[in-house]
Amino acid sequence: MRPSARALGLLPAVVLGDAARAPFRRLLPPRYGIAPGSLEAAVDWLCLSHEATGRRGSSKGFSLVFGWEAPYPETTGYVIGTLLAYASRSGAERYREHARSMGDWELAIQSEDGGIMGGQLRGAPKPSIDFNTGMVLHGWLDLHEALGDERYLDAARRAGHFLVRVQDRDGAWRGSHAYRGIPHAYNARVAWALLRLAERSGDDGSRSAALSNLDWVLARQHDNGWFESCEFKPGALPNTHALAYTLRGLLESHAIVGDAAMLEAALKTSEVLIRKLEVLETLPATFDRDWTPRASYICVTGLAQLGGVWLRLYELTGDARLLNAGLKAVDQAASFQSRRRFAPLDGPLPGSVPIWGRYAPLQYPNWATKFLADSLMLRERCLAAV
Repeated sequence: MRPSARALGLLPAVVLGDAARAPFRRLLPPRYGIAPGSLEAAVDWLCLSHEATGRRGSSKGFSLVFGWEAPYPETTGYVIGTLLAYASRSGAERYREHARSMGDWELAIQSEDGGIMGGQLRGAPKPSIDFNTGMVLHGWLDLHEALGDERYLDAARRAGHFLVRVQDRDGAWRGSHAYRGIPHAYNARVAWALLRLAERSGDDGSRSAALSNLDWVLARQHDNGWFESCEFKPGALPNTHALAYTLRGLLESHAIVGDAAMLEAALKTSEVLIRKLEVLETLPATFDRDWTPRASYICVTGLAQLGGVWLRLYELTGDARLLNAGLKAVDQAASFQSRRRFAPLDGPLPGSVPIWGRYAPLQYPNWATKFLADSLMLRERCLAAV
């Protein structure tokens, strides 16, 4: 039985009028929760996204306008870890084989400079991008850990050397190897990958680069938990997807190096977002720097991710408020999972709700479903430990 909010000591809700809640409440189904077979459907859909490209990586996603999209190196990289985790949970070898095939495809497209191209693979490869390289680095490290194949560690080392080489002195990544040329706080997730590489290979350069970036990210945080430089493009507001990337990178880096400042930063922003979740009943896609909602839709991808962030924070801190918030966010995200008899729509998570919202409109991106599967597995693990 799911523990009650009262039993878990949830932060008391702020009284808010129905008129203020209504724009967000109407986006939720009358009852939300996790349908039977939700995790299995999500993971099977990720395998289908691999088959849809002829096993040339995982498709970027399924579009209601264009159908299956081209393979996407960046997110294929971290889908690998999800499939390996589910393979260990289920004992089914086919998920491990999909992960291996994806990792081998990433080996084949790794650039001469050691990096991974930006965007989808259509025609000629594009220049290497910092974040994309870090996400594939995660996948190769997962494969090396699971299979012991040195090819993956060799590729990971080359990727790490690329990231160290193109990093600026202040710890950020900018210019031709950064998305839209600007630095991003969400590269904390890249720093996490570099710390993992340093642990696995003993590469001090990767560790130093990671810590330098994390110091830069911490310096971007305001006292109210807001992060500068967390947006995807200049002039935009960061969405919950980018915020979740940042928080997960910080908390997992803390789990490796034990730096309390990283954990405190993740908790500071989480406290604000958890209160918003309780007050508004769900999370709008974007906020301004004063944490005023600035969207009338949900970035379901970010909602699924933040649920996982709070469940991991619960594992690290034992704070039951975080468990309750994580359960609520994951339950909400799972309620938007598509379960139709048409195979491309059986198991994926939309980018936005409504589906025409500005984040991945009319699409079921592969990374949304990846994060749903991750958070569902984390949910199982946390509840088993309660």
